Amino acid sequence: MITLMKACRISFPRTLSVVSLAVLCLVIAGCFSSYRVEIQQGNVISAEQIEKLIPGTPRDEVRFILGTPLIEDPFHAQRWDYFYSLDPAKGEKVTQYRLSIWFEDEKIARTLVEGAGLPGAIQPDLEEDSPGFFSNLWDAVTPGD
Repeated sequence: MITLMKACRISFPRTLSVVSLAVLCLVIAGCFSSYRVEIQQGNVISAEQIEKLIPGTPRDEVRFILGTPLIEDPFHAQRWDYFYSLDPAKGEKVTQYRLSIWFEDEKIARTLVEGAGLPGAIQPDLEEDSPGFFSNLWDAVTPGD
């Protein structure tokens, strides 16, 4: 009987420390995996900028209005491509746009906008949809009104 009591005293603290370590690992893993960053890539172009692009606009003026194109291919020197993508990081679909400009005699011949809407119309969502872990914890431990 005494041997059984000694065995219980030794295994209980060891079991408690293993369980505590497992709970700590789960809490830490939950804190790190709950946040994803919103990613914007490419050229942000507004509708006002696109309206300024009329056939006959010189190449230098296009660079002044829109900035340097994302793709300036030496094999297709008469075409510039401006890309934009937004990954909202909230489980929503990635949004992508493309503006292509073709030049003839160093002036705009035609333009093409691909994608739904215009990239300039996108405003990043800086508001949180729901309170985070620590806000919920604070609400749980503080007395309500």
